[in-house]
Amino acid sequence: MQTWLVHMRHPVQLVREIGPRSFVIAQILSAGFVVSAMLHPILLLAGIYLMLEMAFTTPVSGWSVVLLTIDMLNLVCGYTSFLALGWQTLPKAQRRGFWRIVLFTPPYWFLMSAAAWRSLFQIYRRPHHWEKTRHFRTKVQ
Repeated sequence: MQTWLVHMRHPVQLVREIGPRSFVIAQILSAGFVVSAMLHPILLLAGIYLMLEMAFTTPVSGWSVVLLTIDMLNLVCGYTSFLALGWQTLPKAQRRGFWRIVLFTPPYWFLMSAAAWRSLFQIYRRPHHWEKTRHFRTKVQ
C-alpha cells in the first residue's frame, strides 16, 4: 500500500517513466495483491457458508452453486499459482520440504490478510508512522 501511494504521488510522471503498458500492469499487480490479501478471509467464509447452505437447504439455489463454483475456483487457482511460483523459485535442494509450504499456505494467507488490514488502518490513522521489524544478530559460524 505504501509503495503504491509513493508511486502514485505523480502518476503522470510515472506513466512517462515506465510507459502506459507497464503503468497499467503495475496498477493491476499492486491492487490485486492487496485486494486479494484483504478479501481472502471473506472468500473463505463465503465458501463455507455456501457449502453449509447447500448441505442443509433443499432445493439448492442455482445462484448458490454458481457462487460456490466461482469461490472454489478462485481459491484453487490462487493457491495453485502461489505454490507454483514458490516451487519454481526454490532451489532443487530445498524442494524436499515443500509439503510444509503447501500445508501452511492457508494460515499464511490469513496472516497476510491481517497484515493488509492492519496496514490500511495504520495508513489511515498514522500515515507517517513506520512500523519497523526488529532484526536480531545471529552468530555466523
